[in-house]
Amino acid sequence: MRRLLLITTMAVMAASAANAQALLADANKDGKVTKTEYQNNRRAFLLRADHDKDGKISAAEWAKGAERVRSEVREQGVDGWNIVGKAGLFATLDTDKDGYVTPAEIDAATGPRFDKYDLNHDGVITRSEANKLDKLAGQH
Repeated sequence: MRRLLLITTMAVMAASAANAQALLADANKDGKVTKTEYQNNRRAFLLRADHDKDGKISAAEWAKGAERVRSEVREQGVDGWNIVGKAGLFATLDTDKDGYVTPAEIDAATGPRFDKYDLNHDGVITRSEANKLDKLAGQH
């Protein structure tokens, strides 16, 4: 559970993140994750940082949210807690460079990520695909 939380929190492009995110994003618990489920999950997770509830995340909100998550994972004894929120994801997601991350920008990033993780390109990520990605990540 600790590993899943850290991987999900970091929201990195590593293949092992697909496994953790897929398991968490299976909203209807049918054993597979659609792109819609994946994007809804990632968007909801990141928008938790939208403290003022204006529908977008400022750099200050992002930093505060990352600190909260770092604290949570540190308390759980997760290795690597100190790098949460420090991978430059805010700058990557803020494609129009207006100082905010919007739901549309989150979706624009998570759509291609889903496509990469959908190994057989059938529109869903299965537990089997997520496990294969996890094994591939472990080899590097």
